[in-house]
Amino acid sequence: MHGQGIVPRPYAFAGPKQMGAGYAPMAVVGGAGVRMDANHFLLDANAWYDTGHKTGDNDQPNPKGRDRGLAGAAYYRLPAGWAFGAGARWNELSTTNYHKSAVHPTIGGSKDYFRTSCIGEGCGRPFSARIGVDYVMKGTDWRNGSQGPLFTLYVPSPSAKAHMFYRETMGVYRVYDTVTDRTDHVLTLQQTSNHSFQAFAEFTAMVRW
Repeated sequence: MHGQGIVPRPYAFAGPKQMGAGYAPMAVVGGAGVRMDANHFLLDANAWYDTGHKTGDNDQPNPKGRDRGLAGAAYYRLPAGWAFGAGARWNELSTTNYHKSAVHPTIGGSKDYFRTSCIGEGCGRPFSARIGVDYVMKGTDWRNGSQGPLFTLYVPSPSAKAHMFYRETMGVYRVYDTVTDRTDHVLTLQQTSNHSFQAFAEFTAMVRW
């Protein structure tokens, strides 16, 4: 079992973000938080901000925008490296013409991989990674009902004794058309019956102290 102790450690991350759902194709994302990677307990809490703005919605011109959010989750890790837990995410989109926010509960897990290659008397550099998936529920998002899997990849695993990491996240969410007037039941039924999929991906470098 690999672990980094029970004291939470601060970290920061930044990099490009591929956007979908009517956004400009690329944005820059950055954030900071604290995480704990003990033998049997994992904790991650962070705040993030990106420069995404809408270019393909139905409210143009809409030249300025940004997303920001908070995320937190806790997991119990088994001796084999599997971990299972739950958390919550809050996000807010602000544009020139409007803003909207929602809270999304999450549930999921991850798996740590550690490997050391040895040939004869010498051993190569150890390799480790953590692969995870959380299901992001729609929560309070009555406007679009956004929900779906959020995949994560760390190289090396955050349980390794390292300070620099490659951090990748990818979300594939099912959404319906934006609900504009909840008091109009016929219009709301039409909007919520039109589903589509949107995807986001972050490719970031993370430093942990």
